[in-house]
Amino acid sequence: MPETTVLIPSYNGAKYIQSALLSVLSQKYSDYEVLIIDDGSTDNTEELIKKLSDKRIRYYKNESNMGIVASLNRGLDLAEGKYIARMDADDLMLADRLQTQIDFLEKNKNYGMVGCWYHTIDEKGKIIHTRKTLTDSDTLRMSLIFRNQFAHSSVTMRTEIARKLRYDPEFQYCEDHDLWIRFSEISKVTNLPLLGLSYRWYSDNSCNRHQKDLKVRVLSLLSRELDKLEISHSVEELKLHAAICFGLAGPFLSETSKKQELDQWIRKILNSTVLNKRYDRKWLNDFHQKINDLFF
Repeated sequence: MPETTVLIPSYNGAKYIQSALLSVLSQKYSDYEVLIIDDGSTDNTEELIKKLSDKRIRYYKNESNMGIVASLNRGLDLAEGKYIARMDADDLMLADRLQTQIDFLEKNKNYGMVGCWYHTIDEKGKIIHTRKTLTDSDTLRMSLIFRNQFAHSSVTMRTEIARKLRYDPEFQYCEDHDLWIRFSEISKVTNLPLLGLSYRWYSDNSCNRHQKDLKVRVLSLLSRELDKLEISHSVEELKLHAAICFGLAGPFLSETSKKQELDQWIRKILNSTVLNKRYDRKWLNDFHQKINDLFF
């Protein structure tokens, strides 16, 4: 059996599926299978995959369009690897991502999952910007309360834990953010300082097409996390928190009254009894100092 399963869900992904697969198949690390879950595509995805004729590729097609969460969970059930490396059908795997992440997980048993740094690219593959994500496990766990800190396609995780946690259909379109939070509650997590992914951002990708649903689900997720931290929150406070999550906090800083509201809200979070039991007070104060750089 392969050591790693590269899990790729796809729906009408013919435009980029071959380049995504070739980027995986060109990895120096070779002890893997590529598991494709086709979510009822109506284009020629299947034909293009079969043209590659690589024995490491396993292809399954849902009888109907079931959605990303159902496809991912089917992939978790079918995976044969000890590790699951996520990839999307329109992204590109770079460098020695698989070897580097697997080596890290083999040497660090207390880590359940690892991501990496990544480029965001447009439809034509041009780099829009480079994201050097956080690497410290404690800072990541804390930051996940505010904003997703991992590119879904950059993550490799232990199959045993992923199967236990599973993707939650309640958080479709932000299912990864929810899963990373739950991973961070039972294991350490990190992003490796390796540019291992090109994440494609364009008008027709899933996140863009489902922005309204995504934001509703994210609000529900953030509210749940605040409840877990025993932080009471009004509708207005949840809006402030959402502004941080969606990268919209900048406008608040241009108005003194709004800036004060935002600062009061952050102080309320960091004064949470739950957080003060989890983290040293000095650590929380240091985190507060970093917030502008992290989220604004």
